[in-house]
Amino acid sequence: MLLLSEKKTKNKNAFLLHKPLLLKPDPNQGKIILRSENNDNPCEGHVEVYYGNEMGHVGDKNWNEKTDEVVCRSTHCGRPVRKSNVYRAFNSTVWLNELECRGDEASLWDCDGWPGPKVSFYRKPTVKKITCSYDISFHLEQHKCEGAVMYTIQSPTENHTGYVCSDGFEEDDATRLCNSLPGCKGPGKKVTSQWMTTEKFMSSQHRALINCAGIQNVKHLWQCVESLSSTCAGPAAVSCEGHKRLQLRGKKSNVCAGKLEEEGDGKWKPTENQKTIPDLCKKLHCGNSQPSQQNATSDHVNCTDQVKVFLTDDGDKETKCYGYVKIQSDNKKRHVCGNDWTEKEYEMVCKELKCGKVIKMEMKTMNRKDGIMNHVKCTGGESSLWYCRAEHRHQQCTSAPYVVCQASLEVRLQDGPGKCAGLLEVKDEGQWKRVSKEGWDASYTQRACRLLDCGDAGKDKLDSDEFSQGTAAMLTFSCKEADKNLTDCKTTKTNNQNRNEKAVQLICNENKLLFLDGPQSCSGYVAIEYKENLYWLSGSNETWNKELANKVCQQMHCGNASSFSPRFSEDKNRMWGESFSCSSDHKSIFDCNKKQINSNNSAIAHVKCEGKITVTLENECWGAVKISTGDDSGYVSGRHWSDMLSEALCKELGCGTEILTPIIKSNTNGEIKFKGLFKMTNSSKMAQYSIVKMETNPESTRNPEPRDPAYVVCKDSVKPRFNDKDNERHKCSGNVEVSYEGQWFPVSKATLDNKATQKTICAQLECGDALDSKAYYGPRPKLSHVVTVQGCSQNTVAECKTVTAKTFESNSQTSDLGGLRCSNWRTLGLEDFGTLQPSSEDVCKGDVVVYSNGESDPKRNFVSSQNLTQDVGQKLCDAMKCGKYKRYRNSIELLQADNWYEGIFKCKSSTNIWDCETQKQQRDRNETAKLYIECEGKPEMKLSQTGELSIDGVPVCRSQWETDYSHMVCQQLGKGNAIPTLSKKQGKTLKDSYHIRCDKHNYLIGQCQRAKGNCNEGPVTIYCSRDVEFNTTETCGGVLSIKYQKAPEKRVEVCPTNIPQHLSNKLCNKLNCRDFDPKKKVYKQTKMEQSLDCSSSSKDMRYCVLKDTCETPTSFFCEGYLEPPPASPPAEPTNPVPIIVGVLIVLILVALIVTFVRYCIKRRNRKSMMPPDMEEADWDSGEYEDVDKSDEMGSFNRGRFRSDSDVERRRDVESNRSYNYDDVDEMTEAQPLTPQGSLVRAAKDQDLQHGVDKPSDDGVTYEVEDSQENYDDIDASPENAKTTAELHDGPKPAPDGDEEGPKDQKDEEYPVPGQDG
Repeated sequence: MLLLSEKKTKNKNAFLLHKPLLLKPDPNQGKIILRSENNDNPCEGHVEVYYGNEMGHVGDKNWNEKTDEVVCRSTHCGRPVRKSNVYRAFNSTVWLNELECRGDEASLWDCDGWPGPKVSFYRKPTVKKITCSYDISFHLEQHKCEGAVMYTIQSPTENHTGYVCSDGFEEDDATRLCNSLPGCKGPGKKVTSQWMTTEKFMSSQHRALINCAGIQNVKHLWQCVESLSSTCAGPAAVSCEGHKRLQLRGKKSNVCAGKLEEEGDGKWKPTENQKTIPDLCKKLHCGNSQPSQQNATSDHVNCTDQVKVFLTDDGDKETKCYGYVKIQSDNKKRHVCGNDWTEKEYEMVCKELKCGKVIKMEMKTMNRKDGIMNHVKCTGGESSLWYCRAEHRHQQCTSAPYVVCQASLEVRLQDGPGKCAGLLEVKDEGQWKRVSKEGWDASYTQRACRLLDCGDAGKDKLDSDEFSQGTAAMLTFSCKEADKNLTDCKTTKTNNQNRNEKAVQLICNENKLLFLDGPQSCSGYVAIEYKENLYWLSGSNETWNKELANKVCQQMHCGNASSFSPRFSEDKNRMWGESFSCSSDHKSIFDCNKKQINSNNSAIAHVKCEGKITVTLENECWGAVKISTGDDSGYVSGRHWSDMLSEALCKELGCGTEILTPIIKSNTNGEIKFKGLFKMTNSSKMAQYSIVKMETNPESTRNPEPRDPAYVVCKDSVKPRFNDKDNERHKCSGNVEVSYEGQWFPVSKATLDNKATQKTICAQLECGDALDSKAYYGPRPKLSHVVTVQGCSQNTVAECKTVTAKTFESNSQTSDLGGLRCSNWRTLGLEDFGTLQPSSEDVCKGDVVVYSNGESDPKRNFVSSQNLTQDVGQKLCDAMKCGKYKRYRNSIELLQADNWYEGIFKCKSSTNIWDCETQKQQRDRNETAKLYIECEGKPEMKLSQTGELSIDGVPVCRSQWETDYSHMVCQQLGKGNAIPTLSKKQGKTLKDSYHIRCDKHNYLIGQCQRAKGNCNEGPVTIYCSRDVEFNTTETCGGVLSIKYQKAPEKRVEVCPTNIPQHLSNKLCNKLNCRDFDPKKKVYKQTKMEQSLDCSSSSKDMRYCVLKDTCETPTSFFCEGYLEPPPASPPAEPTNPVPIIVGVLIVLILVALIVTFVRYCIKRRNRKSMMPPDMEEADWDSGEYEDVDKSDEMGSFNRGRFRSDSDVERRRDVESNRSYNYDDVDEMTEAQPLTPQGSLVRAAKDQDLQHGVDKPSDDGVTYEVEDSQENYDDIDASPENAKTTAELHDGPKPAPDGDEEGPKDQKDEEYPVPGQDG
């Protein structure tokens, strides 16, 4: 195909349409199956479609009975029987939606309505479940578990049996089939024997072609059926594991002698049939002759061949539990080839040789001609590798399996002080090797010590070179939790070239620490634990003193010792043989100076450490400092107060060890009675500090103390919460606030983006682990500060390194704030998805559902109707913003994955529905009904004619609005998808508007959260795809335009981008034209605002509107388009100077002519009055005789001459004989009804009188319509700007030659005799 034009425009803000493409079948349209989670019935379940090998669902918008028929037909399942609703995974793809099926289509892909794969927006959590009439079963023709594959269809109207074709039938299909056959469960394999093609197959008219490629998790082979009339050459044939197999179980030295066993149900059992089995040894690959001993009374068999499995090293020497896998038969050693080996085959070898688990498996490349087995496949239950399924014959091997079993490993500790300390070494494949520290942890140490009988624990000397590193090769261990011993773990070799790599060094059960044995953590007998024993510290007066007691208390994090003493105990007789001399510089008694003592002293050291204090803050952990001494109480002056005192006070009150910067001033009215507190040298608590009261001397008022009290904000006073305003249905999720000096402030987004901070907040609120941060929801808060938290690593916000409250500036946005979601989040919802009725879109009634965190999708749990009260019902309606509680009923319809919520709601004075949750209990599904409630409210959603969205008459704010929400609106209104690029951003401020946030499970806007507040971003504007109308500027061609708004009409021009041929043809047909014509030349356009970009799989151009840039001229032509006549070329511009000069010359000439004519007229008049007997010269000179006046007057009266004024007056009268066209209406009223021809002739006479001879018209009247005035430059439609010319037949000349009257014109109107003016 050719591009519409090779020319390009310079306009970069216009839009494009692709070159038309030829319509071809979409190769990505794949299988359509039915899948049920509860059973394997291939003709029941939700509809699953595949596009590009990706699984997806079918949405139920516009679903009807015709759609059911197409589903059952396309899945080869007969006729529809019933349908219901089932839940789908939240993130699952929906390929098809808005289907409009006729009922006779072969597949859902052939139905109309859907705009393209994954184009129609679908957020609803349910889809349709269909049950069709066919009952499908499979069986094998020759044997129960081996033979040709056949199927049977049973239904009320049809019953027949057919074959499955071998074409497309794969190994996985064989296993699926065997798993579906009773008594044959387990792996299966294809059989290609010629005898499977029977005469019955050749005469059968029913053959099914199976192809499971691209279908995920096939439960039933019928889901893979592509055709029921295939002409395949042969049937599919399988051999299932359930098919009986034989083996001998005896000694490993000869696997061809022993008791005969038969496999059944995956287990080997002695054969029940004692009769002679023909060719038994041959079937066992143990020789061609019959067994030497076999009769009806014995099940022991001895075949002629002697076969055993063993391992060898590289030198072909037999080894213990490691090496190449070989078979010895007839005293010849042969390799087992390694094709298709898996872990099971390696495990089979170790098991047969009684060598434990597999430690290492490796496939080594070789080229040997002494192979005896290949393609070995074991199930694990065989008595020998020899009896695994395999190809038994002499052949060439290109690879050989090499295995190391557990029993080949030995462990020891070398070069250490004793058996249980030193360098760890392991004997691997006959060589002692060191163990690498890489990946080594304490659990590995425990395994090693346990294996060496050195206890159940040990210490890793990972950062020490206390023992020799050695020079041997290294191994790296990888242990699983189930591995009990070190030899159970997997090993890999380590590169010896890494000389810096450290080896593992261990001390098993070596440990030493200080211990207090007593009822309280900070008091008791002092002991040292060594090698799992307690050794008591001597309490001798010579060694046990105040300093050492203080050091013990300090080291035990118990402060200083309040008392210490020696004590005696008969059962504590093991004494530590050293004394310690400590100073304040020593951090531990083990750092102190040591001295050996006599351990026979029976006195044991005992210590009791100190206690706590009494100063308070006004609000527990923040506020003004207050002291009560028993005889007085009051506030402390802030003048002498220090941060050190604040920190000490916070610590003593259990409010942390740090302080925060106050942001408000104390408004206490209490009296300041204390000047300050001063710490003494030996003071450990504030009660022991020196307290100074305010002076009571009257002279002190000359320099009064400031009246501001000491004010402290302890760090532990801050605490987080989830703001439940406009968020009542949520728990452990939403906007986060922190209490700072008693006020709740929002938290910054930067804070909540930090994973450690998220974890801390969730832990403190008992909401589990952190999941993710969320955008702040709602209008801009009116509070003055925002909280920032940094450096969190503990379980409370107060333990984070920094907590600050910063001013929330006027130019700050809600995007600077944040929210959070924790793992224990809960969300309430109402869902009306009954299985027997269509889904409702009423958001204020339905089953009460609690959504919670799941592994991949949210869990959905139904709330029981048990113990429901009016208060609970009202709280639920309040949480859903649905007005007053109306009623409830018990719902017994259960959907898929129906689980009960364990919580019980009992409300009295609770402000939030989650505060009503009092207990949890397990429920019996059979005895409990779901809670279905109805509330009076029903949010009403509307789109105005200009596209503005409102809910209950309240506009919706653009803030935090998402494109998916617009799609939800259009889908709910039945108008397809939203056109996001046409949504306008308006900057006007709304004083009262809704801010919207939708959760993953919300599919209707009314279900989403709504919060009222100011809006600075303007209202939400939405235009829907199904409201789009197409047109062209001319009939069947021109510039393409779309109309997307009705009042006022919004129409924009588009320029072609990627439009497939079939969509172009479809649009031309919609415009009542023939198919698209790609050969037409372009219709040049200079400015565009929208584009169409459709993929080859698109089916509806209304869903293709996208914003883009335009690089080519724009046009769209259908067959039958007639090009308009070419416009006259524009005249070349005229130089104005010659025109101006010519006009001036003409004016001068006219003035001269007028002057000359006037002169001639005056002269003629004067000459007419001259007496006949007088010369002209005398008349001109004025020398003439007097004449008789009476005679002169008589001559004048006779008209012999006229004055100048008379002459001018006469001319004016004659020139006014024509009509006054400015007053044409008045002239028409006064005009007599004369024949038209006379008037036409009179008109012509008037023209002649003015010196203009107008030619007569040709009898055609032209009526010209002016284009409508366009007041909107942006939205002006091209079709409103065009000018139309209409031709009308005019009045024809009369036979007598009368001419046509004056033409009607738009600017000047001419009266027509006989017609209204």
